[in-house]
Amino acid sequence: MATLDQRRPQNVKGDVYVDETCIDCDTCRWMAPNVFRRVDEQSAVYHQPTNEAERLAAMQALLSCPTASIGTVDKP
Repeated sequence: MATLDQRRPQNVKGDVYVDETCIDCDTCRWMAPNVFRRVDEQSAVYHQPTNEAERLAAMQALLSCPTASIGTVDKP
């Protein structure tokens, strides 16, 4: 489960984040390319979801992450 204390500094500020446990598997970047990008050999949020479609894709990526490295500040 992703934790705020391990949140990567490469994430943009906001609710959705990737923590340091990311293994760079590309799942989130494939599922939500408008939200996640590769930064320094791991994924990071480069754009916070701004509409329902982006939010849904980000939450699907969160659930699909094999290392549970994606989290939200507020409960979804």
